[in-house]
Amino acid sequence: MRRNALLVAFLGFAALAVPPRTAGAQTGGITINPGADADAFAQGIGTTTDVLVQQITSQVNGLFQVANVTSFLRDFQNAQNFSSKGLGVDYASEATLVEAGATFSFASNIDKAYKASGSSTDPPFEGVGTNVSLMAGVGGGLFGFDPLMIFGNWFKHGISLGQFDGNYHNWGLHAQIRLFGPSRKTSAVKMLVRWGGIAITSGADYSHITLGARTSLHSTFNLPAVGIPQGAPVTIRNTGIMTFTVEQTTWSIPLEVTTSLRLLSLLTVYGGIGLDFQLGGGSDMMLDMRDASLSGEVSGVRFDDLGTADVRASGHVKPSPARLREIVGVQLGILDMIRFFVQVNMTASSPMLASLAGGLRLAY
Repeated sequence: MRRNALLVAFLGFAALAVPPRTAGAQTGGITINPGADADAFAQGIGTTTDVLVQQITSQVNGLFQVANVTSFLRDFQNAQNFSSKGLGVDYASEATLVEAGATFSFASNIDKAYKASGSSTDPPFEGVGTNVSLMAGVGGGLFGFDPLMIFGNWFKHGISLGQFDGNYHNWGLHAQIRLFGPSRKTSAVKMLVRWGGIAITSGADYSHITLGARTSLHSTFNLPAVGIPQGAPVTIRNTGIMTFTVEQTTWSIPLEVTTSLRLLSLLTVYGGIGLDFQLGGGSDMMLDMRDASLSGEVSGVRFDDLGTADVRASGHVKPSPARLREIVGVQLGILDMIRFFVQVNMTASSPMLASLAGGLRLAY
């Protein structure tokens, strides 16, 4: 009764948890200084220099999210934090004594990536997150208490994301209690199909990422041109002073309820729900790009001096306080010791987030 009450309380609380949008602060601005080729380029695409300046300003704003820094930072942080979910936990761990392995994960804001509408190439980076972690687990069966598993994960490494380089650090510590789990006794029925019971998992996750632009930062976008269906490409490239950094930190406590079904002692399917309490941290961005060169092309004719662009933007946001997600995974076990798995985490909140994780674990 007590275990059932705990499960019902969790499900009720999760259903009521709606993550409000968090407040943030931002500043920024864009200045376009037309160059010697600006008039000729504008005539080539069938417009005026003033309209050309407005079009370039709009595209540069889309690339660097100058007017939307807080939304971008929040989405980027949520994606990066989302990619760390499930890195250090085995949701099909019934009757496991010890295990160790590695996991890779990728997460994205499906419906709101950091990408300008109409850009012909990628901006500096998008609202995505990648993650790698090493994990290990110890079962309570070593101490005479089979329902308990303790997991830990850690990783620290350099990272490249788009035109950025930086460093990433993550760690986690989790405890899992399995209710109504199977015993270690084997039978013909259990060889065919075995229910893994209900697992309740909680603990703490930490992630920190710093990114800085490389020496050369550039993006290309298309402007509408009369008589040219694909438009005219314009490239912005930093040639002067530039600072572009992003730093993100998140502390969170996950609470998850999952179940699993093992078939033929070979394939395990598992799923459930999780609620992530993002209790601390934040994201900061600083962009100061001066005298970036603007060049373009119309019908094969190059225009190397469309002018220069000055772009400044800064912002700070806190992570979304709570987020409900669904967990679905498949694990292939060879002799029940070598385990390959693929796992998906999804949340239907706006913007929609999804992460895909995969990895290898050795267990006994």
